[in-house]
Amino acid sequence: MNLLTPRDRTVVVEGLQLHLLDWGGEGREPLLLLHGFAGHAHAWDTLAIALQPQFHVLALDQRGHGESDPAPEYGPAATARDIDGVVAAFGIEQMIIIGLSMGGRAGMYYAATRPERVSRLVVMDIGPEVSRRASQAPAGPPEPETWESIEQAARHLYRANPYPGIHYYRWVVSHSLRQREDGALVWKWSPTIKSSSAIGPAIDWWTIVRQIQAPTLVLRGAESPVLDADVAERMVRALRDGRYVEIPRAVHCLHEDNPEAVQEAIEEFLGVRRALA
Repeated sequence: MNLLTPRDRTVVVEGLQLHLLDWGGEGREPLLLLHGFAGHAHAWDTLAIALQPQFHVLALDQRGHGESDPAPEYGPAATARDIDGVVAAFGIEQMIIIGLSMGGRAGMYYAATRPERVSRLVVMDIGPEVSRRASQAPAGPPEPETWESIEQAARHLYRANPYPGIHYYRWVVSHSLRQREDGALVWKWSPTIKSSSAIGPAIDWWTIVRQIQAPTLVLRGAESPVLDADVAERMVRALRDGRYVEIPRAVHCLHEDNPEAVQEAIEEFLGVRRALA
């Protein structure tokens, strides 16, 4: 069954309540969406709707993000255990993983350490090395600690990157803010996600890449400040079965900046035929 809106589901892992969106499609191949740092499951809604007719689409609020509980530990190893919890809860034997940025690295780690669980992997705008440009301060005014309205937050994001459009930002911000007891609006992610002491030990990401057995699609934004083109190309050569597509008119959040190009690249990789209008 295809749902008009996703079901809210909760999985408990290590005492943490983890929220995910279940778009239906039981009996189809499972597909798990993993958002980027400070993101949430609803950021995938438009791609989830597009892929829903062919797959059982699940989108996870990673620990400390969205509606999921904060945790004493973060990083790919912790996320892998959370994914194991999703696998157990849904009886998944094998699945496709699509991950953006932090979620892309989580997908890489999971595919390398649980190869029997991942049939195909899509890594969006992240690699074994992060560009030096990623540490540069973003253009425009600094972000305030609290927001007065959805519109204020949407306008702030739009000034930094106008590609998704102000209408998209208004919608996604409406899922991204929560109201504190004092009435102020703040992002839904927990401040603990920025604690370096909770991230865990450093990982040799080139070794992880070489361990991935599943066919892997690497997507890079043509204007990405995070994944340099030469790193993406070396990453694909290091993969056992790697493919590379550069997405035009895109910065870092590719599925927001150029959703049609991202959908087309993913569907071609997964062997999906678009329904005729």
